[in-house]
Amino acid sequence: MDPGSPAMTLDLIFCLLAGVLSCLTPEALLLFPLLLGAIGASGSASAIMTAAGLGLALVANGAMAEWLGTSLGFEAMSLRWLVCALLILQGIVLMRRSLVERLPLLTGGLERVFDTAGIDYPGGVLRQFLLALLVGANWMPRLGPMLGKASLMAADARNFRFALLMLFVFGVGAALPWLVSGRVARLLVRPIAGGLLRGMAGKRLLGLTLVCVAFLGLTGNDVLLVHWIDTMSPDWARKLAVTF
Repeated sequence: MDPGSPAMTLDLIFCLLAGVLSCLTPEALLLFPLLLGAIGASGSASAIMTAAGLGLALVANGAMAEWLGTSLGFEAMSLRWLVCALLILQGIVLMRRSLVERLPLLTGGLERVFDTAGIDYPGGVLRQFLLALLVGANWMPRLGPMLGKASLMAADARNFRFALLMLFVFGVGAALPWLVSGRVARLLVRPIAGGLLRGMAGKRLLGLTLVCVAFLGLTGNDVLLVHWIDTMSPDWARKLAVTF
């Protein structure tokens, strides 16, 4: 298959659609911190870095898991435990004012993001990228036709790079619903409760959410939660989520 061929372009479009529709699966609840992060984000750079971070997280899951397993003997669960530990660490940092002030590039500092619309702070952009990277690494999306195809192509050395590109595009698509929802929620929340989420309040809420998500991943309760929600999901949502 030649690079840039219509078939490859169509595969990428389907990967993007599959990522967008992944928000209909219970597994997508592990991406909920992206919504809180998008509410606190101001400009377009934060949104771009969030999408890029989630895309790179899937690429890392696809590439590094095999490399760590074959080269260093790491198991997939051990890698996930490491990611969850980093999520807990990030959550604790966001919940402590002293650490937020000392590490502004990693936490976004104490800027009043609701006072200035459309302005990206360097710390806030980096925080969004790390947030998406770690949350995405802890997320296990439901396997659909396009993800299955990417996995098979990754096993073929000739198509390995394109398989990683498919994973990246899927991650970008998966970030879009949360970014749009966060932007809408920001517009609604800012005039009503923007003052409540300034400074540490919003960061503590995000940090607590990260700790909860990491706890679900460490204990395996995320699987039980997903199964419970899946039994209550309508058939059309389950079928649409794995159409592509």
